[in-house]
Amino acid sequence: MVYILVSDVGTSGTMTSLIDAEKGLILKSIVREYETIYPRVNWAEQDPLVWWRTICENTRDVMKASKISPNDVDALVFACQMMGLLPVTKEGEPLNNCMIWLDSRAAEVSKRFFNVLSTKFLLTHLPRILSFLKITAGGPGPKDTLTKIMWLKEKRRKIYDRSYKFLDCKDWFIYKTTGNFLATRDCASTTWLLDTRNPKKLEWSSKIASMAKIDLDKMPSLRNSTDIMGELSSVAAEEMGLRPGIPVIGGAGDLGAAMVGSGAVAENDVHLYVGSSAWLISPIRKRFYSIKYMMTCLVSPHPDIPYFFIAEQENAGACLKWIRDVISMKNESYSNLDVLASHSPTGSNKLFFLPWMYGERSPVEGHALRGGFINLGLNHARNDVIRSVLEGVAFHTKWMLDGFEILLKKKNDATIDRINFIGGGAMSDIWCQIYADVFNKPILQVANPMASGALGAALIAACGIGQIKNFTTDVKDRITIKKTFLPNQENVRILEKNFKIFVRLYHQLKDLYMTLNHDKD
Repeated sequence: MVYILVSDVGTSGTMTSLIDAEKGLILKSIVREYETIYPRVNWAEQDPLVWWRTICENTRDVMKASKISPNDVDALVFACQMMGLLPVTKEGEPLNNCMIWLDSRAAEVSKRFFNVLSTKFLLTHLPRILSFLKITAGGPGPKDTLTKIMWLKEKRRKIYDRSYKFLDCKDWFIYKTTGNFLATRDCASTTWLLDTRNPKKLEWSSKIASMAKIDLDKMPSLRNSTDIMGELSSVAAEEMGLRPGIPVIGGAGDLGAAMVGSGAVAENDVHLYVGSSAWLISPIRKRFYSIKYMMTCLVSPHPDIPYFFIAEQENAGACLKWIRDVISMKNESYSNLDVLASHSPTGSNKLFFLPWMYGERSPVEGHALRGGFINLGLNHARNDVIRSVLEGVAFHTKWMLDGFEILLKKKNDATIDRINFIGGGAMSDIWCQIYADVFNKPILQVANPMASGALGAALIAACGIGQIKNFTTDVKDRITIKKTFLPNQENVRILEKNFKIFVRLYHQLKDLYMTLNHDKD
């Protein structure tokens, strides 16, 4: 048996799991939730000390409940949210809360530095845009690490100057466990500071740093996801209730870990993840990107396939969580919401939900977009409201999928005939069926879909300590498909019409959202 201890650090909470990576079996998991802090409009932060305390408490509880000796743990690994900015001292002490991926306070900085939506900017700064595309296969938006660093330098100069390193979420945990300031290349590619042209030479770009006028020596050193980053220190081991000396593997951001845990790891396979956010991902061997659809490729944790193509949706399960926490009846579970939604017909009695609760990224970049219900009437019941949320989130994913499929066909001569489904959203059979109907494609529900990130990280770690040899084959062998949902053609016809209305609503409302939510501070 190969015991891997994984902490999957998300936006809503952290799940810590003890996994037998040889069998692909999760032995025990503990989940603790925490809050996101919203100090101002467009700001979103989390306290890294809360993250660390949660990981330590989870780890102690998992080890106690599993009855496995700490001496038998073969490796420690993290899967984490990405695109955060945590400035720390040389001793690793946070100088600030972490600006998480939802934070768009750098919108004005981004607009001045890299605004591909402005024709005037494109004409004025074409060399800069072309350089970014050539070096990184994309460019920074309001929520990305590079523009957050620029904002920090401009608005919080004392913190910028005191910062020894700028870390993402997972980088800080690597420091906390090993004392080393290291980052993995998959996470580094989402900073838009990484030169991704040559898959055998993925390093920070001095040219990008020069354009942004930031200090590259404040970035951590880079390693691969399967590399050993160091050994668990005695201080961290005592806090976590583990033995010192356990190898800590690089791991991956939530995107890459989920890709591995979805089982869709061969080139051109596709998986859909629905958690707080959502995405579509396909492993690819050559870089390509699209400004038109706001999609790109990032560095993959897969040791043999260097990139993955991705379309990201900012708001997905977060919309359903908002319904549960804010306007549902007391103590309603997601299962309760599924039952209610099942009593509303396909199309939610012509009620539309716009899922852009905190901006959006693909296929349109819009940090000022917000959610809403359209065509709400006295005839609508709670059933319709809840189902409209499930359908509205799926409509936006379909909007991404249309461009995603066009690009995979054009660039890689690939077609999408099925999609593996993971994340909390995949726990819902009704949502699985809605996605199958909206996409008009089979949806494959992965077993234990909420643990896909944890399982993926464990398999990355198993590879890192030499327990996995053929990554694609061995990973697929360890992932189980629970159920396949086929599209219902009667539902498909209804939802195709509603999808067209959904896209029209975006075009009619986007300017109004900018007026309401544009923040220059």
